[in-house]
Amino acid sequence: METIIIHPKDKAELDFFLELAKRLGTPIKTFEDLQDEQLLKAMEKNRETGKTDKNSIINTLHNILNEDQAPYKNED
Repeated sequence: METIIIHPKDKAELDFFLELAKRLGTPIKTFEDLQDEQLLKAMEKNRETGKTDKNSIINTLHNILNEDQAPYKNED
C-alpha cells in the first residue's frame, strides 16, 4: 500500500478530502491522528520502565539548580 500526503489550503478543503475518502471507503488518518498514535505507543512503552521515587527526582533537580553557573557578563 502506498501513502499520499495532501496539504489542504483551508478547513473546508480538508473536510472535502476527508468526506471523499470516507465515501470511497478509503482509510484515512490525519497527521494529528498519527502523532497521537505515536505518543500513545511511547507512553505505553514508558509504562514498562521502572519507577523512580519522588525524593530522587527532587534531589536531582536540586543539584541541577545549585550547580555553579557561568557569571553573567554585560559587554555593553
